[in-house]
Parts: sequence; C-alpha cells; structure tokens
Amino acid sequence: MDPDFLRRSLPRNRRLLAARGLLPLPPADTLALLVALVADEDPEIVRLASATIDGWPARDLVPLLRGKECAPAVLGHLADPSRPAAVLEALIENPATPGPAVALLSRALDEPLVGRILDNRQRILECPGILDGVRRNPRAGTETLRVLREIETDFMGTRRADYTVAPSPPIPAAPGAVAHAGDARVQDASVLKPSPEPEFEIPPQDLSLEGLPPDEEERRRAIGTRLSSMPVREKIRYALFGTREVRAMLIADTNKEVARAVLRSPKMGDGEVESIAAMRTVGEEILREIGGSREWTKSYNTVHNLVRNPKTPVAVSQRLMFRLRNQDLGMMAHDKSIPDAVRHNAARLVKQRTQTRNGS
Repeated sequence: MDPDFLRRSLPRNRRLLAARGLLPLPPADTLALLVALVADEDPEIVRLASATIDGWPARDLVPLLRGKECAPAVLGHLADPSRPAAVLEALIENPATPGPAVALLSRALDEPLVGRILDNRQRILECPGILDGVRRNPRAGTETLRVLREIETDFMGTRRADYTVAPSPPIPAAPGAVAHAGDARVQDASVLKPSPEPEFEIPPQDLSLEGLPPDEEERRRAIGTRLSSMPVREKIRYALFGTREVRAMLIADTNKEVARAVLRSPKMGDGEVESIAAMRTVGEEILREIGGSREWTKSYNTVHNLVRNPKTPVAVSQRLMFRLRNQDLGMMAHDKSIPDAVRHNAARLVKQRTQTRNGS
C-alpha cells in the first residue's frame, strides 16, 4: 500500500475516518496512512491524524516500529524525544530510522538511550550529525562520551576514508514535517544536510570469494589470506554483505569496527548470533554488544552461550545468568574455564532456588 497515494485518492469523508484510525486496515498500514494524513491539506484531518498517532498506546506501537517493513517516513515522524522510552528505543534499534531523525533525538534523550544511539556505526557514517547531537547533549554520560571520542578518532579523523561505506538511498522527509514546520526537529539544517556521495556502490548480490578450494581447511586458509590483504573499508563491506562463512571469520577481526560491522549485517540471523556468542576468539566488546541487545537475548541459547563464554564480560554474564535453568547453572558451577565470580554466583543461584523451592 502506498499511503500517500491512498490519501490523495480518498474522498474527504473517508480521509476523516482514516484520520481517526477507523478504516479497516492492518495496524501497520493504518499507521503509515496516518503519517501520510499529517501532510493533508485539510487542517481538521491533520489535527485528527496527529491526535490518533499521539494516542496510540506504546505497547501496540513498539512492535510496529521494530518491524523490518516499517517505512522510514513513519519512523522519522515518530522521532520525537517526548515519546515514551519504549517507543524511542524501538526507533533507535530499527536500522531503517533515518539518520537525521536519530541525530535530532541524540540531542535530547537521557541515558542509556543516548548511548544506544552510538551502537549503529553504519548509520553514523551515513549521518555524522548524530555525533554532533550526542556531543551537545548535556545528559550524555561519561561512558557515552568516551565511546563518542573513540568513534570520532576511528571514523571522523584521518582514518575516516578507511571506514567509508556506501550510504543508503535518500530517505524522503517525513510527512509530519509539514505540520510541524516550527518544530525544532525540522529547523536544524546542519543535521539535515544530505550524505556525501558514496565512494563505491554495494552490489545487490551477495559478496562472495570466488575460486576457493573445496577442502574445508584449505578453504578457511584461503579465505583468511584474502581477507587479510583487504583494506579496512573493504572488510567492512564484506562484513555487512558477505557470506556467513566470511562473517564467521571477520567477527574475530582485530579491528573492532570490522567485527562490529558483522553484527550490523542485514543477513545476520538468530542462529548465527548464537554461534558467535559461544566463540572464544571474538572480542569482549562484541560479546557485550550481543548481551546488551534485547532482541538477540530473547534466545535462550544465545544467553546460555554468553554466560558460558569465558570471554564475556563478567557484568554481562552476571546480569543474564538469572535467566538460565538450574541444570545449566549447575554445570557452570563446576566449569573452571569460567571466571570465578560467574562460577560462584551460578552455584549460589542454584542453592537459592533450591532453598526457595523447598520452602526453607
């Protein structure tokens, strides 16, 4: 459904119904149409559509905003710091949210949301105004500012060319911008500057390495040799759009931005994340990022693998172990490859649960 075309084709009485959310449409289509109606020429329709969007319960709105099919125009329109934290979190985590919209949020959000904005390095490359917004945010914490300086050194300094990836296609402005022309969200021209021209185009097909030997061990060595000779920006491209076999090697790359790019791959699936969580060759920052993702830690196997991985930061393991079953915790209590603090807490947790179940 093209919501803007539908808006123009509907008579006024139908647009009034749509502005109240009363047309028999799926929720995602209703939301997209409401955002389109905010740009209607009829002030009453604009007012009703805006009120319907603002009155949409956060618990129903969040699943729509997390969906891969959610239109960038919808995500951009809802990027208002006054919205509930759950809505803002969904906007930040959806890679389709336009960079300029995230840049405007970055100036006003509280911790930890402002820190979460820095997780998506690819979006920062496409819209450097995000960093400026975080820098100006008086609520940004010490750790967030440390990460900001790290990104500026790696991306925006003399090494920036090494990390350049092609930006996404231009995102049309959210229809809501017409109705909120006086809003600070659309007045900041410095944030809304178009992205620079890409240095190279990412092909639509999967990136693959041709001519590899059939033997598994020889194949791994050949892939490693080819990857090692690539410049950083080419590795990032393969991390984002290469095959699973290539990503499994790049996730352990010594350059942490290459490894982080693997986690941003649109081809990354739950099973792949589970495998990465168990790898002892990946860096702590990668394991910390997986452990901090609400989406990835929905998987019990991912949580289990993280807690069992001795490379996982202790704070992450301690936070997640409460979700594990007693049987798994009992095995961890005797696993000497796990850090002492994690092993002892696993044993203590099993003991507490047993005492509670026995009523003692």
